[in-house]
Amino acid sequence: MKRVLTVGLKYSGAPIDGIEFDNLGLCRPSVDQERAAFALYEYDVIVIHPKSYSHFLFGEEGEFSNSPNELGDLKRKKDEYDLDTVFDSTDREKELEAAIAGGTTVVWCLAEPRRMNFFGYRETSYGYAAPSVARLVKLGDLQLKKGRRMGAIDQESPFARYFASLATTGWSLCLADDDHESYTSIASTPEGYSLGGRVAIGTTAGWLITPPSSEAATNRLILDAVELVKADPHQEKYHGIFLSHTGADKPFVRQLRKDLLEHGVPQVWVDEAEIDVGDSLTAKIEEGMKETRYIGVVLSAKSIDAPWVKKELDIAINREIASGEVVVLPLLYEKCALPTFLQGKLYADFTSSEEYAIGLAKLLRRLRIK
Repeated sequence: MKRVLTVGLKYSGAPIDGIEFDNLGLCRPSVDQERAAFALYEYDVIVIHPKSYSHFLFGEEGEFSNSPNELGDLKRKKDEYDLDTVFDSTDREKELEAAIAGGTTVVWCLAEPRRMNFFGYRETSYGYAAPSVARLVKLGDLQLKKGRRMGAIDQESPFARYFASLATTGWSLCLADDDHESYTSIASTPEGYSLGGRVAIGTTAGWLITPPSSEAATNRLILDAVELVKADPHQEKYHGIFLSHTGADKPFVRQLRKDLLEHGVPQVWVDEAEIDVGDSLTAKIEEGMKETRYIGVVLSAKSIDAPWVKKELDIAINREIASGEVVVLPLLYEKCALPTFLQGKLYADFTSSEEYAIGLAKLLRRLRIK
């Protein structure tokens, strides 16, 4: 039996053998036992659409969903419906992390982050139960539009039929800026805005999709999600890797990070993906090197003399000497004179398109947890 949770939207099609649908919310069971979802890691598929606070708290539209004072209206109706009482965001976020780690398919629908000043500013993006996804939507410059025409659609993506259905009923939300390492677009508007894509931010992975605009489109979205094969968490597990590189090699590093994430490597640490404005550059890099098992040094004519690469390599060498285990992985991007310490090491060769696939396979074998 495959268990499917829909939050903020509902499957209304014919029953399907072997599929059990729950249309419930993310509220605390102690506040509303009947409308609260089970622990999120109990589901094989989760689809979340935080269109309003009621949508994500109770699973569907409520009497105050269209109110500009929805939070106040909910609290006046029942004091326990105060957002801080009815919703334990930390607990649901931990449940979702555990669900994703166990192979659960998660789909988040794009939704306007309705912002209300109610004992501090609150946003419906809480309902994603994944702060990194909420940040991605904010950074992606969410646009409210009205359209039917589609641009490019990745026909190999699991949601190709869903996007095709929107060509009839229309679409409304898209990301104007989808140039993020953690996001791979699978459908676009004619002007190039993204209507959906694959999300991979650290251990948070799933799909971010423009919301359905009809009952038929809702059913198609949920069915497409259900048809995705649940990943076997016991198949392949990988250690994380820190990619030490110079800015001149950034295009190669971005592609390598994307490929590693798509192959299931849980954490590929790259400075621009992990460091926020205001962070200490040195402290954050050292933190990233501590959190990952391996340090991949991208070698090119430019990187071997780059000060940052030298500093990171010194830290890596000291760790390798102290631990007596392999830590440093040479990744040859361009033919160059190797640093002395790396000359005796077998490297992964990425110097040509022909060698890239072989080099990627070698690197994945080393990262694999045995």
